[in-house]
Amino acid sequence: MRLISALIFIALHTNHGHAQFSPTLTVNSCTASKLRLTLNNAANGGIIYIQGQTSACKQTTQFAVTVHEFDFASCGITWASSFKMIVQKNALYQTGDDKQIPIMCIMDLTDLTVGNDVNTLDKDDDAGQNLTVKPTASMKIYRSGLDVGGSSVQLTDEITMIVELDAEYKADFDIVAKDCSASTIPIVQSACAADTALFPDFTKPAPGYLSNSFGAFRTTDLNGGSVAMTFSCTLTVCQGSCAPATCPSGNGYGRKKRGISKRQASPTPAIDDISVGTTVTIATEEVILQSPDRESDVCMNKGGFIAGVITVLVVLTVVLVIIVYITRKFQESKDVVGKLNGSA
Repeated sequence: MRLISALIFIALHTNHGHAQFSPTLTVNSCTASKLRLTLNNAANGGIIYIQGQTSACKQTTQFAVTVHEFDFASCGITWASSFKMIVQKNALYQTGDDKQIPIMCIMDLTDLTVGNDVNTLDKDDDAGQNLTVKPTASMKIYRSGLDVGGSSVQLTDEITMIVELDAEYKADFDIVAKDCSASTIPIVQSACAADTALFPDFTKPAPGYLSNSFGAFRTTDLNGGSVAMTFSCTLTVCQGSCAPATCPSGNGYGRKKRGISKRQASPTPAIDDISVGTTVTIATEEVILQSPDRESDVCMNKGGFIAGVITVLVVLTVVLVIIVYITRKFQESKDVVGKLNGSA
């Protein structure tokens, strides 16, 4: 496996005329900006410091297990240079029991086998160890500037995917999104977008930082509702700048934006692969089908029916009045004729 290796060479200088003082020092990480180590069995009130530097690089020790961090910028240490770490039993004076531990942090891009096979120093009891460090990264999805990972967005939303190395690795490493998928849908293959209409190529605003804005999408669900989409990527990690892939739409890490530092001009080979991912639920907006307002229609129909009934009743009443009037007139005429005939 290709990993970053910090080679630590330890020389324990022992004076048999004094009481044994055998602290144990383990380097946890050694980056371009910081040295982090664990110290055990040191002396209470003793000190640990980088030789030849200011008091900013001096810390107090304890017999118990303690963790110490040294900032290289404050200590004036250049990465890939050798320096001595001193573990001193007494803060006021030095003795032969004090430990001098030469340390050098270097990059090793070759295949490593972890073991005690580092170069020996000038003493039979010198010991060494290999420390391997693997960069880490994260993936986040945003909508309108808010992280929506683990929550829900609408199918009509525009969302942005951000993939970036963790802060402590950005100064020294770069990444390429080699392969990505959205659940069962491949979206990046061999560092190129599989379908730019669905998911365009990544842009690269800064080393170790990839960005991609796209319309939300999901796998087909005939039942509607919400669908959980798992976005995941396999990232290639490089020391320095990663070489972009040549894609139909441009460079495939993705496209290089103007204004990126010139130090990316000389890409270096990949050293490892890491994985990142997150899940977002994609929901559809409920659409209510607009149908004729039946209640209004019923009201209108009822009103028309009532108006019709009233009209009919009015007409019938008028007809009835006319019939009664005609009947009376006819009867009156009949009576008059009868009287005239009787008189004759």
